[in-house]
Amino acid sequence: MLSGTGGIPSWRDNHPRFLLNELGEPVNTDSFPSVIKKILAYRRKSRVAFMRSKVTIAHQMNVVDIGCGVDGRSFDDYLPSHWHITGVDILPKERVHHYHPGFRYIQQDAQDLSRFKDHEFDWAVSIGMLEHITEDTTFKRIVSELRRVAKQYTVVVPYKYCWIEPHYGVPFFPLFPYAAKVATVKALNLSNHRDLVVNDPEYINKHFRWLSNRQYKTEFPDATIYLFPTLETIAITKAAQLKPDDRSNCLLCSAVY
Repeated sequence: MLSGTGGIPSWRDNHPRFLLNELGEPVNTDSFPSVIKKILAYRRKSRVAFMRSKVTIAHQMNVVDIGCGVDGRSFDDYLPSHWHITGVDILPKERVHHYHPGFRYIQQDAQDLSRFKDHEFDWAVSIGMLEHITEDTTFKRIVSELRRVAKQYTVVVPYKYCWIEPHYGVPFFPLFPYAAKVATVKALNLSNHRDLVVNDPEYINKHFRWLSNRQYKTEFPDATIYLFPTLETIAITKAAQLKPDDRSNCLLCSAVY
């Protein structure tokens, strides 16, 4: 059931929303101005609708959200209540606040998803995670596991030529020389990262990397890459047909839904 104004499922209407600050701590965003909250909710809802339009959707879906984060505002807030959602992240369970009725959380490093069988899920999703994986071996392991565990996948990331970099809000920031990136973050305290780059001048290099579409296509050779209408992120997508009986073995008992 959707609420009347924002299109947000009713199970989330009365729960706080969170962001992570630069220390990785949840920050309640309910104090944001109402108009800002509505704009952000509309953009996230539109993004999920765009993602869904590029893959095969069945009535019942078994989905894994890799790097699910502290709450469901980026993805599962906008999914049907009868879907099964498995969230995977390295965050302690007590910091994870998802309210989708079909959500379960597993604390797990995405480099090793061996607890899941090949193609166990109908759809694997990762939103805003891979651009933070800067060590190449770790990156390739995560990509390999994400591609293995699901029949379809969608990876949402900012890319090298994004017109507005979503973390720092600066046009074409990924193309700046590194010294210019550091200087801009210091001067404008972008994302409150001034102290972080002062204390560690390599902070941006250690926590962000922006690849081109060609580079992502090398890592995801079976994918199609779509540019979101907002032009700042891409959806790296593999779609597949789902047969009527082609359902993953969800570890949650369907009787509870």
